[in-house]
Amino acid sequence: MEKWIKSPWFTRIVSLFLALFLFLTVNLDENTSRSDDPFLFPQGTTEMETMENVPLQVDLEEERYVVRGVPDTVEVSIEGPVSVVTQAVRQRNFDIFINLNGLEPGTHEVDVQHQGMSSQLNVFIQPQTIEVTIEERSSVTRPVELEFVGRNGTELSEVFASSPTISPEEVEITGPKSEIDKIGIVKAIVDFNDLTEDGNARNIPVKVYDPQGNELNVFINPSTVNIEADVSISDKRLPLETETTGELSDELVLEGINVTPVTATMYGPAETLSDIDRIEPIMIDLTEISESMTYEHELDTPPGVRKVEPEAVSVEVVVEEAQEREITDLDIEVENLTEGRDITFIDPEEPVIDVTFIGKESDLEELQEEDIRIWIDVSETIEGEVYKNIEIDTPDGIRYRTDIERVRVRIE
Repeated sequence: MEKWIKSPWFTRIVSLFLALFLFLTVNLDENTSRSDDPFLFPQGTTEMETMENVPLQVDLEEERYVVRGVPDTVEVSIEGPVSVVTQAVRQRNFDIFINLNGLEPGTHEVDVQHQGMSSQLNVFIQPQTIEVTIEERSSVTRPVELEFVGRNGTELSEVFASSPTISPEEVEITGPKSEIDKIGIVKAIVDFNDLTEDGNARNIPVKVYDPQGNELNVFINPSTVNIEADVSISDKRLPLETETTGELSDELVLEGINVTPVTATMYGPAETLSDIDRIEPIMIDLTEISESMTYEHELDTPPGVRKVEPEAVSVEVVVEEAQEREITDLDIEVENLTEGRDITFIDPEEPVIDVTFIGKESDLEELQEEDIRIWIDVSETIEGEVYKNIEIDTPDGIRYRTDIERVRVRIE
């Protein structure tokens, strides 16, 4: 035995065995995958790993078509030698994709494929096939509208001195033609809380909706906009005034005009409001009034003012049946008679006149002769006989009627 062990052949055989054992140890995983011999390569050296949320890529001519129905990710399981599986899971140096090139627009069922996996691995993808719809690509340009939320009932005109601006004002929308045809509105929704102190908001997402308010799955470029708003708004409260034109019929007198509310508030830039000291009066045409009435009157918004609140007020015009009172022998005064000249009344012979006054009963009862002024003006009148119009002043709200509107006088 000792002689055999010391034999050169024994040494050679042992060396060969050790070399073979070392080779098998180093390459066990690789040899296992290449052999079905369970005796030489035990099955316990393989492993299976599952990777979730693996991105699914789409190979498609994107300039002409878009695809719907493609999931963002899939589940990938791999089985093989431990070292190969570990390396694949760790590096993820592979692609999972569907190839849609060559397919016409329409609905298709396609296989999910992989690329870059080691040939030593068995690959299982879930789902293995997916149903996709290929459509022609379409693009349109649409303006962006603004919608403000979170204002708790505050009117925009009470916040902004001028209309907010959007940058850019338009966006390009790309997607399936069937989706593009559904576009109803393109909107940027701005929360008041997103506005900075200077009224600006940055990177506000743009959304696209159909006419029913459902958001559409399309590509938007750019996908966000910036908002700039002038928040230097001020307010100014002013009283409301009324003015009348025309005359009521002889049968009516004006009892009063009531406006509700009695003031209005204007909103706008401070420099604009500083130049406004009154609101244009509410004009009332008395010729159109035949009885007491109440109506709505819309207030005008002055140039540069963002808003007037309220937008309309209630105007009540109260009239009543006219009463009459005649006062006789009221003196006619002569105004501007040149010094050194005399005046003689010819028709009537005396400088007096009878006048019927028309108004409210209470006003007529309080009317005194000293409240009435009746006169003729003879300034720049030549000598001789002339006619002069009679002028009559009465308190507000009282009209008059007389049979004599002018007199004939002689100036000498």
